[in-house]
Amino acid sequence: MTQHYQRNVTGVSKWCPTCGKMTIHRVDDRRVGCCTMPHVFGMSKRQEKTAKKKAKDDGQLGLFEADR
Repeated sequence: MTQHYQRNVTGVSKWCPTCGKMTIHRVDDRRVGCCTMPHVFGMSKRQEKTAKKKAKDDGQLGLFEADR
């Protein structure tokens, strides 16, 4: 059963399965909404560059190398 909050509540601390930690979730119409933290997927440009360099050093680029 879902928990309903008072109308003056705008956010609550709750476990976020996507983030894997306790985060603030917004409350809309007395019900818990989505997480307010940005959910970033994938690697950053720097991480991609480092991974590509490491793979090139190992000689493990294989068939799917993008810029060869």
